[in-house]
Order: sequence, then C-alpha cells, then structure tokens
Amino acid sequence: MKRAGFTMIELIFVIVILGILSAVALPKFIGVSEQAKVGKLKAYVGTLNMTTLPAYWSESISDGNNGSIKSYSDNIKKDLVAPDGISVDFNTSLTASYKDFSTLTTYDTTSNVVGSKKYNGKFYSIICNDGNSTSSAHCDLFKSDTNASGVTGTFLLNANN
Repeated sequence: MKRAGFTMIELIFVIVILGILSAVALPKFIGVSEQAKVGKLKAYVGTLNMTTLPAYWSESISDGNNGSIKSYSDNIKKDLVAPDGISVDFNTSLTASYKDFSTLTTYDTTSNVVGSKKYNGKFYSIICNDGNSTSSAHCDLFKSDTNASGVTGTFLLNANN
C-alpha cells in the first residue's frame, strides 16, 4: 500500500519543531531594528568626528574664525546627511562651553545638542563641542530615558578618547 501524504502525528511533530525553533530565534531578532538605527547614528557621529568636522575646523582657522564651525553649518549638512531624517543645526545649537564627554554621566540635553531622535522610548542626542584655536569640533552620542535638563544617561562614543 502506497502512502499519498503525511500522517497527523508527523504534521504535529513538524509544527512542534517549528514552534520551538521560532521561540528560540524570535528573541534574537527583537531589538535588531533599534540596534541598526543606533548603529547609523554612531556611524554618523564617527564620520563627523573623523572627517567632516576637522575639515571645517581647518577651514575655519584659515578663514580667521578661530576654529569655530558655527558658520559652516549649512555646508556640513550638505556634505554629510544625517540619518533617519534628523534635523541637525551646528549654528545656533553650539552655545554652551566645552564639555569633556569622557567624564560626564549626566548632561543638560538642552545645550550643544545639534540633533536628536527617539527610538523605542530612548532618546539619542548628538551633542557637539565647537572648535577653538587649538581643538577641532567634536561630537558624541548621548542615550537617555528622557529628553530633559540634567538627565542621566550614557555617552556612547566618548569622542575625546
């Protein structure tokens, strides 16, 4: 006698095995989207620090602007487009004094924030220091639970290191 299909018990075993595999694999994929978005932000800030800001800092020194990048905001935005539709502003946002990101655990996210984005309930703020006659402008990515003054969070890159 030839069998034309699968028995009920065989189908149940396949469904159980697929259920176990999905229960193991699914938690691995939760949060992957947020990790990818944060990765894009880190790459953007890294590119700012390694290529874009030093070039405009050098140009600022040559132009007699004492290293400040504020007047180059539009050029920076054209040269390096921010990810996920983040609106960045290097002109009016760079108002506070120099901050050493590697020593801070809290930050007033109302100063020196050139752009921010919220992913899955977490705020990611791009915080930058303006350049001066001896140091190039540099940025870091700050992660916090709220977007308020004096919040506790984590600097993800520590641009000074």
